[in-house]
Amino acid sequence: MKVVVDTKIVFSALLTPNGSISDILLNSSGTFDFFTPTFLLEELAHHHQKLLKLSAYSEQDLSFMKRMVLKKIEFIDLELISDLFWKKAIKMTTPIDEFDAPFVALSLALGASLWTGDKKLAKGLRLQKIDWAVNTADLEVIRDRS
Repeated sequence: MKVVVDTKIVFSALLTPNGSISDILLNSSGTFDFFTPTFLLEELAHHHQKLLKLSAYSEQDLSFMKRMVLKKIEFIDLELISDLFWKKAIKMTTPIDEFDAPFVALSLALGASLWTGDKKLAKGLRLQKIDWAVNTADLEVIRDRS
């Protein structure tokens, strides 16, 4: 199953290495194929100091955690997504938060579920009758059935 992960999911995995999110990302080969836009790397670099502070990791430990998590995710250049998917994503996210459009556009382009840690986005998509936005509990159930 193809799954697009958003920034909050990756941050959660880094900050809680023994949590459910990390477990799913690190231990679901064969069940899920994870994808995210390449700009997530910029987000990680931009918030590096914040991640260090919140996690209380050393530089070396944070680098290790990043490598472990990011090697499980395939990065996709947003320029590869067609205008059609961008337009749909912007229309869907405008009433919620347009900054989430890249994740929605990538999900549309790949025919993938969107795993989001953004409750506002999840609720907004549910109100639009979007059934492919999933949460951690959803993925745990799917993995456990596999």
